[in-house]
Amino acid sequence: MNSPGGRDTLHDWSPVRQTIAVVAWCSFIAAGIETMGFFAYLDPATVGCTQLPPEAPAIRHAAYAIGFFFFWMSTVVAASLTAYLLYSSRRAGR
Repeated sequence: MNSPGGRDTLHDWSPVRQTIAVVAWCSFIAAGIETMGFFAYLDPATVGCTQLPPEAPAIRHAAYAIGFFFFWMSTVVAASLTAYLLYSSRRAGR
């Protein structure tokens, strides 16, 4: 893909920016899959409640969002550590 100025825009990102983008995207996809799997078996509105209050849908949506961001941050940490270990092993091999 060429930009109007003729520069190739696919290779404009530095290796650090590419690594950050890969870590963020992979962890986002993994968090989505983890959230679907986790909440397929657990209904957040019924955990610890014998009677559901009228605001149960709001509680459920908030729990889904909090769970997704928890899974996303945990996978960001794991993917960042992996990227760091790959980068440091390449530097050590020089």
